Amino acid sequence: MSITLGLSTALSGLLTNQKGLDVISQNIVNVNTKGYVRKVMTPESVTVGGVGAGVQTGEITRTVDEGLLKDIRRQTSTQGLLDSLHDYYPRIEDMFGQVANNDSIAHQLMTMKNSFETLADRVSVSSLQTSAVTSAMDTAQKLNQTTEQIQNLRLEADRAIQDTVSQVNQQIENIFDLNQKIVRGSAIGADVGDLRDKRDLSLTEVSKYMDIQYFERGDGSIGVYTKTGKTLVDKGPATMTHVATTVTAAWMTRAGGNFNAITLSTSAEPNTDISGDLQDGKIRALLDLRDKVLPNLQSQMDELAAKIKTNVNQVHNRGTSFPTTRSEMTGTRHFIDPNNPTVNGGLIPASIDANPQKMWLSSGDTTIALFDSNGDEIASTTLKTIMSSTAYNDAAGAATSIDISSSAATPGVQLTDVAAKIQNWMRAQSYQNNQLSSATASVANGVFELNTANTAVTLSFRDQVSTTKGATAGDATIKFDVDGDGNADQTVEGFSNFFGLNDFFTMESPNSISESIILPSKFTLNNTRTFRLYDPSGQIGNSITVPAGSNLETIAATINAKSQTSESNILNSAALTLTGNATFTVADSNGNITGFPITLTAATIDNINDIAAAINNVGGSILAKVVQNAPNSFQLRVWDSRGVELTVSASGGTVGTASLDNYLGMRSANLIEATVIPDGSGKRLRIRQNSDKELFIGADPDTQTPPGSILTDLGMHAAATRSASSLTIRDDIQGSPSLMARGSVRYNADLDKYYLSEGDNTTATAIAQTMGNKNAMATAGEIYAGNYSFDEYASATISVVASNSAHTEDRRTYQTTLGQALEHQYSSLSGVNLDEEVANMITFQQAYSASAKVISTLQDMLDTLVNIVR
Repeated sequence: MSITLGLSTALSGLLTNQKGLDVISQNIVNVNTKGYVRKVMTPESVTVGGVGAGVQTGEITRTVDEGLLKDIRRQTSTQGLLDSLHDYYPRIEDMFGQVANNDSIAHQLMTMKNSFETLADRVSVSSLQTSAVTSAMDTAQKLNQTTEQIQNLRLEADRAIQDTVSQVNQQIENIFDLNQKIVRGSAIGADVGDLRDKRDLSLTEVSKYMDIQYFERGDGSIGVYTKTGKTLVDKGPATMTHVATTVTAAWMTRAGGNFNAITLSTSAEPNTDISGDLQDGKIRALLDLRDKVLPNLQSQMDELAAKIKTNVNQVHNRGTSFPTTRSEMTGTRHFIDPNNPTVNGGLIPASIDANPQKMWLSSGDTTIALFDSNGDEIASTTLKTIMSSTAYNDAAGAATSIDISSSAATPGVQLTDVAAKIQNWMRAQSYQNNQLSSATASVANGVFELNTANTAVTLSFRDQVSTTKGATAGDATIKFDVDGDGNADQTVEGFSNFFGLNDFFTMESPNSISESIILPSKFTLNNTRTFRLYDPSGQIGNSITVPAGSNLETIAATINAKSQTSESNILNSAALTLTGNATFTVADSNGNITGFPITLTAATIDNINDIAAAINNVGGSILAKVVQNAPNSFQLRVWDSRGVELTVSASGGTVGTASLDNYLGMRSANLIEATVIPDGSGKRLRIRQNSDKELFIGADPDTQTPPGSILTDLGMHAAATRSASSLTIRDDIQGSPSLMARGSVRYNADLDKYYLSEGDNTTATAIAQTMGNKNAMATAGEIYAGNYSFDEYASATISVVASNSAHTEDRRTYQTTLGQALEHQYSSLSGVNLDEEVANMITFQQAYSASAKVISTLQDMLDTLVNIVR
């Protein structure tokens, strides 16, 4: 009996040591396998009835410190973030260059300044004129190219987010699949150590992309969640989704809905936006690059471009291009077209039409002068003089005296009257015994246009401190009333500058975006404010009132609600022939609006304005008007003064072969989009005309001194955004650099005449000084408001990039060192040490040999006993 027990015991030793050698061999062959964790088999003694009966294989355990592993995954998330930033920052640095580099924007601005200084020394040299214009074009193109590169990087980052999300989904699927296998294997007592290794590897891979938390359940499976508790892996795998955009632009933001969210979908919670939940990892880095780092740099470039345009244009508008004549001038500032019959009330009820826009001089006056080809004065006057003179008719053809100065009795002058008075004054002048009877001045197309109708006659403007001839030159201050309510909404220095009659820089896009200055995240209004939004077609939607205490998000939501409309198809005529009566219905989410539907009688409808009148006659909250966007381009616009979405339809009646409903094609429209966007350390309110048309904001002032309004509270202004991408030189100057202003209108006191001089360098010198002077720059991106020369501001931007890049590299170096230390600790515990494994192998080998020797000895003993019996 004892021999049999001995055999059994020795055999258990043989099998147990064999298993130990199997485990060791697995460790040795996987010494270089990524994610493999060293396994340890611990033998256990066997007792039967309290008596030792050999040995058995104990649990095969993974040598893992779970706390250390969680630290490594936290480090991996941060490492993933910094590695991604490191991939982009060198490219951003290359884009901006070093301050001293010849290809940097700072150097290009210095080159432009130097070229104008050189021109100022010899203004008549055509090659220097060309050089100055070329340097300005190079500056604009550098800003254009920088914007293009920034936006390409944003697009690349957005696409990388989509790719990374796909990789996360793959790892999530792997973790769920391994969970299933581990649970099944554990239930039947199978070794699942290698499966756990693979699952740990997938968990670490996910942590590189995003910050996660997880825990293990009793059945061996793990639940994986975002840091905010959103489920990634539980009873099933979640699915992350991000659809990359196909195009980016400077004005596009995630806050404005121009980039798709990263969503997480489970059976319980579909399409949950988790973009803000991710605070670490590669995806966070890509989001920061797309939504913060690159937009901040874009904001700085736009601020630089906008200030260059504004300040250089202000100087250039004071100047003249003599001896090159300019008989025609076309402004760049767009206005509500006052000659549009729909705007003037020809087709729109006056009660809901926009008042004509107005302007006035709050200080100074403007000389209007005509010069011959020698630069000698033909005639001159001042704006105040002709406006107050009954010798020159107004836009209505009346011989009126109009006060264009700041006066309570005459709160502003219509732009059409300014144009009419200038036109009539020019037509009253003669050159070489020929009256300039064909001279024109108008704002017929929404811009100010002037033409002396004689190519030998130059028209020029000179702002001065008073009406007296030859008074000291100085910009006249123009007040602009956007909505014709008698209150100034904008202030601009310089008459020509106000209209953009002699701009040097122009923009390829209209001012369709207005935005606030950067405001604190917790900003709220101190007072209730009322304002209105306009585009060239007139007022959009309702007057908007926001109460005191409103934050930027509330203001944006109110704007979006109050500006929504229902628009018809674009019709080539306002006239129509309705055949058969029609029923016109206006409804909101609760059903038909009180008073609707209404009947449109064919006999009384011959124009879409008749439909608008029928709608307005109902009363209540529903309003309608006809707008004209261009010649032969009309639309019916319907909206609710409550600011709710409408459904507008018609039944019955035909127009030609189409039903009235199909002819009109009424549909909901959001012509205005207001968003709150992050910028630097704060936020901006941004208002955009979605059809990319000129946007105007008219506001009701309070009774404070000076008056305050929504415009002053928020610092609303034409947005700098897109300035860097669309800055260019005026087309005719590009084609003929001699049209660039170099001198200015001068006064000869002896002759009491104004004159132009070919050698006059005042404007060229002033532009060079403007390029070198300190300019007031607004806060943008990571550069705070202050006074900078343009090259200093560009250098500051380059410094921001270099500083952020260096800081990221320092963090990455530290994080890499930390990661290596943690990995070393982890490898010391969980990695395979060949020397240790060989020593263990020898131990198991010796134990195996000893067990075999015991069996051999016991076999000899059994043979002896058998032989004795025989």
